[in-house]
Amino acid sequence: MYNLKNNESEMDYTNIDTTNFKEYTVTELSSALKKTIEVNFDVVHVRGEISSLTVARSGHTYFSLKDDLNIIQVVIWSRVSQSMSLNLEEGMEVVVIGKVSTYAPQSKYNLIASSIELAGEGALLKLIEDRRRKLAEEGLFDEKHKKPLPYLPKTIGIITSQSGAAFHDIIIRVKERFPVNILLIPVLVQGPESAKQIAEAIDKINYYSKNNKEKIDVLIVGRGGGSFEDLMAFNEEIVVRAIFNSAIPIISAVGHEVDNSLSDYAADKRAPTPTAAAEIALPEKITIFNEIDTLSRRLINSVKNKIDFSAENLNKYSLPKSNVFFDTKIITLDMFSEKLKSKINVFIDSYLNRIEKNKLDIFSPKKYCLNQEIKLSALIKLLVSSYGKILTQKNSNFIKISNALNLLSYNRTLERGFALIKDEKNNTIKRAKDISKITKINIKFFDGLVSADIDKNNEN
Repeated sequence: MYNLKNNESEMDYTNIDTTNFKEYTVTELSSALKKTIEVNFDVVHVRGEISSLTVARSGHTYFSLKDDLNIIQVVIWSRVSQSMSLNLEEGMEVVVIGKVSTYAPQSKYNLIASSIELAGEGALLKLIEDRRRKLAEEGLFDEKHKKPLPYLPKTIGIITSQSGAAFHDIIIRVKERFPVNILLIPVLVQGPESAKQIAEAIDKINYYSKNNKEKIDVLIVGRGGGSFEDLMAFNEEIVVRAIFNSAIPIISAVGHEVDNSLSDYAADKRAPTPTAAAEIALPEKITIFNEIDTLSRRLINSVKNKIDFSAENLNKYSLPKSNVFFDTKIITLDMFSEKLKSKINVFIDSYLNRIEKNKLDIFSPKKYCLNQEIKLSALIKLLVSSYGKILTQKNSNFIKISNALNLLSYNRTLERGFALIKDEKNNTIKRAKDISKITKINIKFFDGLVSADIDKNNEN
């Protein structure tokens, strides 16, 4: 029976038969309440403001969670507190996730927290900005600390979710660009444990790379798109510091192009998407082979220029009409250069065709990549060695020809006491009878030219 008194509902027990009511002891009632509360409130989300924050020597954290009217006590056990990335502060508005527990001896209840999140996007933005300023003052975002990315990495480490779209997007783009080893370190990318897993993965892969022969050349750390809260792991301080301390260059690839995280500032390179991260990490196959072709052409031109230069110098010491002899050699060398150039192009085309036919096996790419690297290295060494031998051989031939031509040079003949006689029309006089037709001659000695008149009276 209910009676209305002063606008309040009260039960009138005067006419109720209580003979069939169960009688509880204090302990029994406390235990029953404890069971009812803990069963019905095993997982709750409670929003409020932190006050009376205390951290005990045991590592347990205690504080009051309040709103405008009420207060509830919150407990965070030390093992949970150690895994939390959020630094709690007095007056911070948060959402506590946990279960309600009671302390039967004193009929008190409190909230046992399993995780804590900031309440509202505004609070998150303020936290991130405060954290950004703090880390910037420490120099974690300075350009002078950025490490250069390798031109052609042999092994790429990827720290992301194994089931997420980011990993699959990266794999597809790697297949399209260049075959390399890929090492996936699967982690959670959102939720209470995600930041800790990401930071630990960065530290572990650095330790592995430092202490093993197989080195990780570059790391891609990130995930696909999501809400502002979903991306929070990449704004956590432990992740930012792990990226900064990494000896391996890191490409940050968090969300979409419009998303920004503190990890982007600390990374050596920021990619707008995971797909773009793969493009930054690896050049295209065709680009590499074009560069090889360019270098080959430069090497061929360098050898030809050396030959032309030597030929020009040799012409200065040649006999009259000796160009015919030397031009023949030049033509032969040009033909040889063209054949060599053609063979190099055939080698490159063949190598490119083999690369195009092969597919990247994501689970065992190491052997394929190593074979291609060995072949490419051998090709380059063969190319350099061949040109070196050719250049050495041709230089030797030029020196021999030059010495031979120099010995046959009429200047050397004149030095031995001979003279070259020509008429006034610069025709060479080879026989004595030719003098009968002329009156004046020019005599060339090794050190000068003398003119003389023919005395017909003494002619025999």
